[in-house]
This record gives sequence, structure tokens and C-alpha cells, in this order.
Amino acid sequence: MIIRPRRALQAVAWFASVLSTAATAQMPGPLSPSEPDLVTPWYNGAIEHIGTVQYCLSNPPIFADRVLGYAGFSHPPPDFSPSVGEVFYTHLVLGHPGNPCTGSAVGVELILPPGVETAVSAGNPVFCFSMVPNPNHLINLDTDPDYGCPTTFPQGLQGLAVRPLRGGLGNSGAWGMAMGFYLEILIPLRATQVQQGNQSIAWRVNPDVGVVGYPQVPVFANGDVIFRDQMENNLLNLDLCTLGPLPQGC
Repeated sequence: MIIRPRRALQAVAWFASVLSTAATAQMPGPLSPSEPDLVTPWYNGAIEHIGTVQYCLSNPPIFADRVLGYAGFSHPPPDFSPSVGEVFYTHLVLGHPGNPCTGSAVGVELILPPGVETAVSAGNPVFCFSMVPNPNHLINLDTDPDYGCPTTFPQGLQGLAVRPLRGGLGNSGAWGMAMGFYLEILIPLRATQVQQGNQSIAWRVNPDVGVVGYPQVPVFANGDVIFRDQMENNLLNLDLCTLGPLPQGC
């Protein structure tokens, strides 16, 4: 798998753009064999609003979503579904519009339906990126001394715990975010049985004590059995690189 940040074609609202794509995408038909340098688009679910927070020291108080985001999975273009046995990716995209004085320590878990499993390998690693403001710039968290992308997923409260390899925020296992921050985590998966869209890939997002949301997307996988362990020259795009203005590093 090769990951390539996507350069935005125009400065549009990123969530609105993604929702428009999700609303029009279809998942019919079998997969045709991939060709080199095949760009695999995302099929994304609806935006989930997770928690409300008062802006730090605001008087009168100003309230906003603490975090909000969506989940999706990659699929062969233009609108085919992955096949059983084929590696594809799920991603979680989070934004942090709220402004709590101390930021947020965001716990993340991945909840997979029966018949879908993780498929991490040397050729299909986990990717994790952050976008931070002033000015907007992209950070590869896999190279960050405090983070690193996870390679294994221990059991969490409801699903597979997605914790930074090197401990994360204050070595808590959480992903640190503050106002204006964005996060995108990409994990390779494989379907072991046909998925007809009546089950979902869900992410458990916990940005504060007692605050939990579940960005999710219905998953589709057709019955063509493909024993392909790597996506080789397939290209994944980062939705963080649809932000405007374009973050540095995209």
C-alpha cells in the first residue's frame, strides 16, 4: 500500500464535501483486478457530533461540539465493493472545533462486525496523521516521538483499542487534540465473509469522561474470493488534505 496525501481541487468545507461523496457513492458489483497506481476512493458515513464544551473562559459562555467526525472504508473505483479476502482500509476522521482550556485526550476503539478482521502487515501498515493549526500543517504521527501508529489492537471496553504505539498524550494511550486540530487514522481490514451493508464498521470515540460517540459506516464486500495480502501500488488519499487552506505537507 502506498499512501498519498490528496491535493484539494478547491477550498471547500471538508465535511460537506465528504458527505456529498458519501451520499452519492454506490457499492454494487464485483471487483475487477487492480491495476498499478489505482487510487481507491473512500465510502464515508455520516458525521457524528460527540460532546459539547464551553469555550475556555468565555463570558457569556460560548458552546461548541467538542469533537465531530466520520468513518469510512476504501473501495475499488468507481463504485465497486471490496472482495472477500482482499485487503481494504477503514479510516476515522476527527475534527476538534471545541475549545476546552486543557484540550482533549481522545480514546479510540475500532468495533468490527462479524466477518471482518484487521489485516496489518509490512505491506499494509496502519497510518495516522494529524493536522494542527497556525499555520495548518500535516504531521505524520508514526514518526512522532510521543505517538507512533499502533501495530496491534488489544481488547478495549467495546472493541479493539487503537492506542499510539509510544504511549500518546502523557503516556495515557489517548490521542491529544485541541481546538483546530484534526486526526485521521487508517487501518487495513479484510472481509472473511460477504458483507451486504446491514452491518457497520464503527469507531468508539471517547474525548472526555462519560462522553462517547460512534462514527460508523455500513460495510460491503462481495463474494469474489481474492487472496491478495497486499494492495501493492494502490494509492490511498488523506481526507485531511481536502481542508482549505491546504495544510503544509499535503
